[in-house]
Amino acid sequence: MMLCALALLTLVPVITGDNAGVKVSITQRGLDYAVTNTIKQVLLKMDIPDHFGTIQVLWINFDYSFTGMKIHFDNFKSEQKFVSGTGVSIAVQITNLNVSGYVTLGRNRTFELFVTTLSISATVAVKSDRNGHPILNMNEDNCLPEIGRFKPQIGNRRSINWILRKITSLFNGFVRTHLKNQICNKLQTLLADLNTQLKTLKAKVSEYAEIDYSLRSPVVFDNSIEMGLKGVFYNTQQRVEPPSSPPAFSLASQNTNMFYIAVSAFTINSAFMVLHRTNVFNIRITDDMVPSVSPIRLSTTTFGAFIPQISETHPDLKLELKVKTVKEPIIKFEPNHVILQLLSTVTAYDVQSGNTPTQLFVLNLESVASVQVSVEEGDLALDLTLEKIEGSMNGKPFKVEKTHFLTVIMHNIVFPIIKAHLAKGLQPPGLLGSYIGKVHVVKPQVKVLNDYVLIGTDIEFEENTSS
Repeated sequence: MMLCALALLTLVPVITGDNAGVKVSITQRGLDYAVTNTIKQVLLKMDIPDHFGTIQVLWINFDYSFTGMKIHFDNFKSEQKFVSGTGVSIAVQITNLNVSGYVTLGRNRTFELFVTTLSISATVAVKSDRNGHPILNMNEDNCLPEIGRFKPQIGNRRSINWILRKITSLFNGFVRTHLKNQICNKLQTLLADLNTQLKTLKAKVSEYAEIDYSLRSPVVFDNSIEMGLKGVFYNTQQRVEPPSSPPAFSLASQNTNMFYIAVSAFTINSAFMVLHRTNVFNIRITDDMVPSVSPIRLSTTTFGAFIPQISETHPDLKLELKVKTVKEPIIKFEPNHVILQLLSTVTAYDVQSGNTPTQLFVLNLESVASVQVSVEEGDLALDLTLEKIEGSMNGKPFKVEKTHFLTVIMHNIVFPIIKAHLAKGLQPPGLLGSYIGKVHVVKPQVKVLNDYVLIGTDIEFEENTSS
């Protein structure tokens, strides 16, 4: 949705600095929820490979195997803190970690349960890569899992219990080493996945428009982390920077909800620039698009009711209209108030004149709409209500009342098309890797502030059940 003329773009400065068009903030409540659920998923989805071996007891060799092992746990406690200017520290304590599976000893096959304790301490820091791009980093020295010794819980079959205990002592080191390595590797993989997304995250709007959500400027406070995302719409065929910069703003004072996302007017206006340049707002309107309940139809008689010279020079003709934006629409955010300004032309054609419609007249319109901002199924939605239209033809102004036919055209045809195109792109970024499933917003609240709209919400993960 963007773009004036290329010539104009060469005369104005492009974006500089790290100001972000979209900002995301995670508070302490959000961190607690996200880390707890993520660590649990990492542990539950860890694979323990089958283990086979032979043990000699009293000069007799016993073949054994451990198979089908799964992790279970309860008494899960985690404490995570923001470290101002650095990152996040994580401490996890599990006092009852169980590995269940099958152990085979000769002809005997029984289900076994091993019980131990697990603690994890890790630090995730915000750093920069070689190209200066912000990344989330956790090196091996910052991940320290500690696993207690496994203790077998064995049934009443005393004849094999003492042999199983010997086997378990051998098996102990294998499982503990494997789990310790896997925990850090899984967390590293998750962070690498997040960094890839943060570096390249885009949302495709259509074949010609996409939004760049790449990470610009993460800042860690004592009670939150704030991530600035670029938040700029681009033409997929020709990437041109907008002629202005996003405003500077901070979400540091927001701490009631788990999660906040702020979308600036700059971001939405960059969308309008792309859509304008790609002629998406060039709309062909025929009579069958007019609501059937409307007593007014597309004809010179209709327009003659408010511009008499039209019906005088072109009496009783059926019309086709083409609406075109003169420049990109502009949205403005003020505290508790949002308006959209739209400059357009309406060209009327005589559709009864043969295969090639004849242009009859051109109207210039300036429309102003109030905008209601809400969240629908996790996406930012804009509902437009037409407040006024000012019109002119051949330089002569004319009045457009609320019951006017042009009001019907704008409100029932043009605005829904604008809303539909915006809805494709105003989807908050998803940054949650492969261990957590879809994110649902819970009781979102919307505030319109100066130059941006703020969404505060709690979040709920839909568990990713894929292995």
